[in-house]
Amino acid sequence: MKSPRIYMCEDSLEGILSAVHAAYMSRYGHEFQSIEAGDYVEPSLFAEMIPVETDVDKAMRVADAVIHKISGYAWHLIKYAAMSCYMDKADTIYRFLVLGFGVGSKVTEQLADPVVNRMLKLERGVMREKDHFYGFVRFRELNSGILFAKIAPKHHQLPLAAEHFADRYPMENWMIYDERRHEVCVHEAGRGWWITKDVTPSQRIISDVSDSQKDFEKWWKQFYETIGIKERENPRCRMSMMPKMYWSNMPEMLGK
Repeated sequence: MKSPRIYMCEDSLEGILSAVHAAYMSRYGHEFQSIEAGDYVEPSLFAEMIPVETDVDKAMRVADAVIHKISGYAWHLIKYAAMSCYMDKADTIYRFLVLGFGVGSKVTEQLADPVVNRMLKLERGVMREKDHFYGFVRFRELNSGILFAKIAPKHHQLPLAAEHFADRYPMENWMIYDERRHEVCVHEAGRGWWITKDVTPSQRIISDVSDSQKDFEKWWKQFYETIGIKERENPRCRMSMMPKMYWSNMPEMLGK
């Protein structure tokens, strides 16, 4: 009986796919292996812990194999599942690929399979937040002329937000900071965007907002209060439409 192996990888799409590549190339047997993503992995007394360095080339090879040997839709599920905040996502992706490389494109139709079902739930969770999250992003104009926004989504939405706002504000210099994951997306006017990890912007710099921004925020708060009808306030309904976890970065909700 072989002892189990746990591949430990970076919590990113590239990190997870690098671990998948390592697990496949080991030929150790899928039933004896699992993958964990993130900074902390629960140690196991009987399992061999194997750290995996993120290798973009190997990750791209796995991605190419998914698209050509399974389907584009399977790749979509994997990309979104990797953005999920749930700890079982890496191993779920691994099990899904083991199944997918065996049966091909039909894997996404096997809804009764617990692994496929879990993949769909991970993808739906990210998509559900994505669909209304952009409406809660609040950019502030700094004195430097840069538009700055702070976010703290449940799932890893920064890459999706970057694509959305790059299309919406292509000629603006802007930054979006994910304070939960300490990542910042930087967009240069008329050019591309990139994401930098393990950063924390200076509070002094991001608080140095322009006078026009201060006026706009004051007017926006007044407008928000004016259109509200106190007799018809429904806090529970408001929180279902506007989750409280986003309020700290929304000027109109500060103090609520």
